[in-house]
Amino acid sequence: MSTRRSIIPFFMMLGLFVFGCSVIKAQSQSNMQTGQLNPTLNDLLKLTVAGNSYSDQTIVVFVPEATPGFDPEYDAYKLMGIIEAPQLYSIIPGINLAINALPQILINLDVQLGFRVGVTNTYTITATELSSFDPSITIFLDDTRDNVLTDLVANPVYSFSANPTDDIERFKLHFRYPVYLDLTVFLEGCFEGTEMSNDLNLAGFLPLSQPFNSEPWNYSGTESVAAIPNSEVVDWVLIEIRDTTDAASALLVTRVERAAGFLLKNGSVTGTDGISNLMFTQTISDSIFVVVWHRNHLGIISSNPVTEAGGVYAYDFSTSADKAFGSVLAQKDLGGGIFGMISGDSDANGVVNENDKAINWSGETGNTGYLSSDIDLNGQADNPDKNDLWLLNQSAECQVPE
Repeated sequence: MSTRRSIIPFFMMLGLFVFGCSVIKAQSQSNMQTGQLNPTLNDLLKLTVAGNSYSDQTIVVFVPEATPGFDPEYDAYKLMGIIEAPQLYSIIPGINLAINALPQILINLDVQLGFRVGVTNTYTITATELSSFDPSITIFLDDTRDNVLTDLVANPVYSFSANPTDDIERFKLHFRYPVYLDLTVFLEGCFEGTEMSNDLNLAGFLPLSQPFNSEPWNYSGTESVAAIPNSEVVDWVLIEIRDTTDAASALLVTRVERAAGFLLKNGSVTGTDGISNLMFTQTISDSIFVVVWHRNHLGIISSNPVTEAGGVYAYDFSTSADKAFGSVLAQKDLGGGIFGMISGDSDANGVVNENDKAINWSGETGNTGYLSSDIDLNGQADNPDKNDLWLLNQSAECQVPE
């Protein structure tokens, strides 16, 4: 009894009661007593499913004091209704919930929904109270059976067919989905005062498919273009996100997703269209730390979590050596208050040493093209690559945690 008493006030604050076997809207007399839906309650999503002449409702709400598990003061168990009625609810480990209170809207937070019907029919799920969320927060309904992803803010009503044999975990909610990264980073090798050169692009040497499908990256992404989309493109880069609490803990095991994109002369990283921000879709539990890889510069990782503004997660490595984990060991002062990735690691093994010259540069010197030992990215391997860059960075090591 004590648990039921503790959750009823929260139901009343939502303008809802647990009635019989489902959560339903309170009648007018009760609404007058509770003031109906509390207008100051933010981040509350109502989902109503209707079909076969019945309806059901479930709530996902974000409350600072709540936890991801069952909170007797905020959560409500789901009580199943008659077989003819559709049933919609949240699922947390071992528990079905009519009201699911969560502590915060994390980056790319997934909420597993449960859905059951006893009769094959057409149904609709309608989302309401969407205006209670910050406008930058996206909310998607994912129908994994029909492979349909619906932006509920833009399209709050989703119609579909369902039958009793469907997987009960057919639907998921995605909050703050996807993540768009707005990154700024510079390469030492081709830096020229205020921006980087695009000589490889102008010479037609840039490959049309991402070049990170071999050691040490072993990235199997299918990013490719019919033609280089932007004259400002300098080279390909590989971006990965790691999900953890601090940079020192961002080991390889925390990596959740990778994507290849283009680096522009002004330091911007774009998708394969040469314009848009890179997009990531995997769930994040803690914070995003961004790793940047290039084929002959030492990789770097953000020293701080990437922060969100207006729905975009931005990070500028170039404003300080400290923006990269490892500080001056990770980035060089390129002049003019701009910092960038350290050049010379032509074999991409994480350290600038004799092997970069003896194996890569010695075997490619005098050649032109898309070469690993072309450290200044001008399309040819020659003495300036060795003397002006590789030699100055001897013994420098990658500071990205392994």
